Amino acid sequence: MKAPGVAVAAAIALASPARAGAQAGPDRWRAEPFKLTSPGGAFELGLTGYVQEDLRSYRDWEPVLPRTSELRRIRVGAEGRWKRLSFQVDVDPRRERPEDTVEGAHYLKNAYVELRLAKAFRIRGGQFKLPFSPEFLTSAAKTDFIERSMLVDALGLDRDWGGVALGEIGRVRYEAGVFQGDGWRTHQRAGTTGAARVEVTPLTGLDVGASYNQGRVTADDEAPGVAEPKGFSARGPAGFRFSVRHFVDGLRRRLGADGTLRRGPVGLKGEIARGWEERKGQGATFDDLPRAVTTGWALSGTWLATGERKRGTIRPRHPFPHGAGAVEFGVRYESVQVDDDGPDAGFAGAGNRARNILPVGERVWTGGVSWWPRQWLRFLANVVVERFDDDLIVPEPGRRGAYVTFLGRLQLALP
Repeated sequence: MKAPGVAVAAAIALASPARAGAQAGPDRWRAEPFKLTSPGGAFELGLTGYVQEDLRSYRDWEPVLPRTSELRRIRVGAEGRWKRLSFQVDVDPRRERPEDTVEGAHYLKNAYVELRLAKAFRIRGGQFKLPFSPEFLTSAAKTDFIERSMLVDALGLDRDWGGVALGEIGRVRYEAGVFQGDGWRTHQRAGTTGAARVEVTPLTGLDVGASYNQGRVTADDEAPGVAEPKGFSARGPAGFRFSVRHFVDGLRRRLGADGTLRRGPVGLKGEIARGWEERKGQGATFDDLPRAVTTGWALSGTWLATGERKRGTIRPRHPFPHGAGAVEFGVRYESVQVDDDGPDAGFAGAGNRARNILPVGERVWTGGVSWWPRQWLRFLANVVVERFDDDLIVPEPGRRGAYVTFLGRLQLALP
């Protein structure tokens, strides 16, 4: 962590926008920190990236596989534009999730090209995130809290190869297309998946959106030792999985709605989403089972105490050491529930072929503070309080009540 972190920090500190732009003119290439622009601005090429080191401390409890320190991400990439054509490529040698089973697939994050025909119509093709959930679509370097809201992981959101049409028509932004699946890196991937998202700005600072995607999951062969469940699985911020993957086969659907309000230094967010997975022929006697249903929602609020405007990239008005930098406080409450849509009759089981799925869920409070001494440097501290709905499905059997975890992060990023 220290070597790449120091290198990034030193490069940013030594790159002076004023010095880089001093030689610029209408007939000269313009060099800014980590960005090069041709005369007239027809061509642009820039470097992107960030490094994140995470720390964890568990208060009065210990998970089965504790992670106290982790080099979470080393994201490096490039983005560019030539006239109406643009591209982005990002790589990361770190394996973020144990579900990333495709060999080497975790290295590649985004890799796409985009053609802008008009403000109202662009075409993008390659590998990138399916258009669903603003929390999922936000870069990990710009999320309000260290861990994304639980619904992102519970609904299995990921990147895949595909193409979309997108654009902006007045106050409406849209994105719709088809992907090879809904998670190129995972065994649980669905087949061909259609995805769409619409976002409207009815008032300045207020965005309201809705998302939908649908694909078909094919169960593994029933040969001994071959079949693995492909259903959704839910876990909390500390990593404990409170819902197992179920054997699924058939349509997989996700539907979500969200709203974001920004007023000066204040930001408010709300999101709700649900996923349905068919379980055709997945019973003990190969009979059809009721659909597995996963529902998640999250509400959060943030306040920049130093007065900066709330937006995607926070730029301190008074950078350190001449000022205090930017300081933001935030709080989030969220919940994820897993059940089925069949009758609540008979034995409720926690197994991955249960007809009547035992309802399980988790509710989480997260409080946090972020400090940007300068735009490229960020320190985050979060306290997470988890409560599980079922006293038998908890990190420490027999223990009731709250599970508290303290999280910390050091982030270095290209501005």
